[in-house]
Amino acid sequence: MIIPARPLEGKVRSRQLGAEQRGGWSPVKRQMVDMLAELIKIPSDPFSDKQEVLDYVQSFTDQIHMRNTLFGDPSAPALLAEFGQGGVVLSGHLDTPPVGDYWSFSQSQLASGRMYGRGAADMKGTVIAMLEAAQDLVARKIPVVLAFTTDEETSMQGAMALAKTLPLRRAKAVVVGEPTGLRVAHAEKGVLDLAIETRGKAAHGAMPHLGENASGKMMRILRGLESFKGRIAHPELGTVTLNIGTFNGGTRLNVVPNKCTAEVDIRFPPPYTPDQLYHEIEEHLRRIKTPFTLRRILTMPAVQIDPNAEHVRLLRDVAQAETTVLVHASEAVHYTQVNSRVVIFGAGEEELSHQANEYVKVEAVARATEVYKKYAQRLATARSAG
Repeated sequence: MIIPARPLEGKVRSRQLGAEQRGGWSPVKRQMVDMLAELIKIPSDPFSDKQEVLDYVQSFTDQIHMRNTLFGDPSAPALLAEFGQGGVVLSGHLDTPPVGDYWSFSQSQLASGRMYGRGAADMKGTVIAMLEAAQDLVARKIPVVLAFTTDEETSMQGAMALAKTLPLRRAKAVVVGEPTGLRVAHAEKGVLDLAIETRGKAAHGAMPHLGENASGKMMRILRGLESFKGRIAHPELGTVTLNIGTFNGGTRLNVVPNKCTAEVDIRFPPPYTPDQLYHEIEEHLRRIKTPFTLRRILTMPAVQIDPNAEHVRLLRDVAQAETTVLVHASEAVHYTQVNSRVVIFGAGEEELSHQANEYVKVEAVARATEVYKKYAQRLATARSAG
């Protein structure tokens, strides 16, 4: 059964159905490309209403007769679409960062077998692969569950809500579709986001000796933080990394700043815990002898999945792929807390996430679709044999 995609704008349709279609694409592949173009076109950044992107996906799961249930916050709901019992869970997120500037390609532009647009790699391409796989699995009466969230880029409240459901807890496997380049990922770094504040004393900029420069104090703190390497290294994920994301100090050019704040994004490998790393950093900064306050903004533990676990080895066999690790965090952090049978696999390359000219290869989406179908079938066969 081929479910036609809804009509596209003329320019987008002419782009996507150009030379590639004349080259002999099958109806299934044309549907896949049409749907991906449409999904990318739907705004789904943190400032957008998520209802439109959710409606798009839910209309598809409705048409293929999956049972849909919404969970989580109504402003950023999560969708659980079920067919049958005991199937694999294919998990993804529908939200993206803002499009941003400096693109050389338009959103949903198809060029040289690549679909460009915000979220193409992370991870609307994989969402389409999961929808296409589900359509085939339902038609063949093979159980499958889709778990889609709309707030992965911000709070992950949707994943927390889905983690409480029985399909997620009891699944033979939960495949988180982050961009892995069609490799099987078994570990990812954790997150420790910190807010740092320094205080000083205001004075006229022409008489800085009468004040205490809070921005200068912050610069000393941050220089010291950049020298922090941590005590733990992972054989594949390496060591702790940090990014000074924001720096705000002062109110006017001619006033000595009496307050300065900075926010730092720190990523750490397992087996570090957020508490352990926080205390190490605090101890490291105290040696600088500059007063500061430190506050946690966000913490997420690192993820380590046994690469030799049965569900991981099975996916490697089906995908004929090597293993890899991710340096960014995903919703796997919540699912691994309720189900040990989690693995990460998707189309697209991790390095393209959140960048201008983000893209996913059409063939990678098609390949991911086939892998999801075969993996679900193998798990269902194993379940029946058991």
